[in-house]
Amino acid sequence: MDERRRTKILGIWFIVGVGMLLGQIVLGGITRLTGSGLSITEWQALLGVLPPLNEQEWLIAFDKYKQFGQYKLLNTGMSLHEFKWIFFWEWFHRLWARITALAAIIPLLYFIYKKIVNKQDIIKILIAIALGGVAGVAGWIMVKSGLKQHTVLVNPVNLMSHIFVAAIIVAYVLRVALEYLYPKERARYNESQRRLFTLLVILVLVQICLGALVAGSKAALVCTTFPLMNGHIYPQDLNFAAVETVEYSTKMLFQFIHRMVAYGIFLYVIFLFFHTRNTLAQFQFHRTRWLLLGMVIVQLLLGILTLIYSHGRVPVGLGVLHQLGGFLLLIFSVEGHYFIKYRAINTASIR
Repeated sequence: MDERRRTKILGIWFIVGVGMLLGQIVLGGITRLTGSGLSITEWQALLGVLPPLNEQEWLIAFDKYKQFGQYKLLNTGMSLHEFKWIFFWEWFHRLWARITALAAIIPLLYFIYKKIVNKQDIIKILIAIALGGVAGVAGWIMVKSGLKQHTVLVNPVNLMSHIFVAAIIVAYVLRVALEYLYPKERARYNESQRRLFTLLVILVLVQICLGALVAGSKAALVCTTFPLMNGHIYPQDLNFAAVETVEYSTKMLFQFIHRMVAYGIFLYVIFLFFHTRNTLAQFQFHRTRWLLLGMVIVQLLLGILTLIYSHGRVPVGLGVLHQLGGFLLLIFSVEGHYFIKYRAINTASIR
């Protein structure tokens, strides 16, 4: 098998992996926004593949859920039918994670058998699988933080850790896919412009983490006005001195920082778009410039709509799209960072 065909096969495989990871992120958003994340109170690597198969098994699972604070404080009186609905989303979220792992391990074994992968390829693939394992552990730690008697939510920091690892996996798998599908071409490139894309990737990762803190603490619900926060640019009623207002003030501060970073990224992407318009690079880079510009506009609008339509709870559809939009923004940022260097046009070749 020639090298170009070999790398194309691996690149498509990794791109499929990115798609499956995005699917997992969508399912995670649905699970969180429907309050389903704490419906399964155990982790069973093998037996957990199957949901309860009869009425008795369903009742046992429901009784386990009833032992914890989310049922006692929030969902008292929930019917078995309602429990089955939230159970489904958490079960499907975990099932999809298992399918994604199999989609990595089974082809890897086949590629080793057919000698499609070399030692370097195997290392890259094992790193992705290991990161997936870290995400699984972080996810279970997150769930455990909510399985308590006096809480109805998971710990926001644990949610942030889980989503941050997911973002690192997406960025890593995409970057490897790009290396296979668009092999590195050495040419003189603008180093200062590439550093600007490095900063963009960092900013988007920070914003994804801030979004997780806002989501995990339900901070979007404390102020749903736009563009001002209860009539002010900066929230005026922050009070960290009094115990009874610390939680409220923390949520307001989370939302304020999340808003400010969103505005900053929006302006920064517009600056990058025009700053790199004359960059000597192939069409892949300039295509990514346009995708970035479009995505940052859509993402800002999704954030605003999610906020103003959050009356008592975040709307599931808008919330999921907003979370997905953050990851798409990360994807286009990583692509821009790659293409500005490895699809640069060598000025020495221009006559």
